[in-house]
Amino acid sequence: MKKCLLCQNHPADKKGSHIVPHFLSKRIDNEPGQTGRDKELGFVITEGSTSSYFGRSVQPEILKEIYGEVTDELIEENKVEGIEDHYFCSGCETRLSVVENEYAKTIEQATKTEQNYTSIEQPFVGFLFWISIIWRLSIQEYSGFKLKAKEEKKLRRIIDTYLKDSIEKITPNKKDIDLNDIGYKLIRAPKFSDTLSTWLHWSTIYERPYSIVIDEYILFLYFKKAHLKGMPLEFYGSERFKNQAEYVTPFKSETIFGITNVQYKTFSEKIALFGATKRMQFLSHKLDLLHHKLGGRGKRMNIQLKGEILKRIANSDVELGNKNTPENHIKIISETIVKLNKN
Repeated sequence: MKKCLLCQNHPADKKGSHIVPHFLSKRIDNEPGQTGRDKELGFVITEGSTSSYFGRSVQPEILKEIYGEVTDELIEENKVEGIEDHYFCSGCETRLSVVENEYAKTIEQATKTEQNYTSIEQPFVGFLFWISIIWRLSIQEYSGFKLKAKEEKKLRRIIDTYLKDSIEKITPNKKDIDLNDIGYKLIRAPKFSDTLSTWLHWSTIYERPYSIVIDEYILFLYFKKAHLKGMPLEFYGSERFKNQAEYVTPFKSETIFGITNVQYKTFSEKIALFGATKRMQFLSHKLDLLHHKLGGRGKRMNIQLKGEILKRIANSDVELGNKNTPENHIKIISETIVKLNKN
């Protein structure tokens, strides 16, 4: 058995480890109205396609609505995103749960909007919580998120050094050079997840700071304080809020800048628009490549044909779980070309 990716000493015997802690992930991808484990019902959206997954306890009628026919193949190939086996040992899983359980208490506490509020008094706990998620996303295969190698190693050192078996034992060392030039800003739309959908999302172009959406939180992680003065990057309209958020170090109590649900909804809509635009650009490029491969004239597919294919993909009335799969795209492309050639 391979070694634990955190302590690098003990066998990675733990199964079912959540990359994003369950108390947050369930607010992103659980079946509507459900908060328990094995109730996941989520979608992974990339440039080229949309895949989906579901927990073991999702009701059959819900699966039928999403997929149509629920086949043995569908069930066998299903893998819930963000849950991994043999990443960590049982001891490190327990240490991670200590900060997760403590931070989970902040979800229901009093919050504010249009200003900064203190989310957790004890310094360093919030810091360890958030960097542990960032690090786990980076080490997860196929997550699409990746820190630079030296940054990933730095976070592992910090997490492994300071995670303990009780919250009272967690104390930062001011002389530790790993802690002296790193911090984060945090934005939150309190209670947004209670009624509306949220995201686990990032963009590969944002590294100074790394910018990531996790449920109703928007996190900006800085590996150097000097990056606070860097060129502004407009992360879906959050720049104004980021500027107002306080910079949190390992030695400060965590503060969060609260935004309204309306402000988060606008932010969320920009993410959706970005995704739709990238999908159309990707498909347009692939259609041009197909046109060239089939011996068509010029570098690009006929604009009317391409437009008709993209319209049919967008308006496809198949079940949601099958709509944006490569298989459905190929079917629509073939049918559209055949039909237009007949005309």
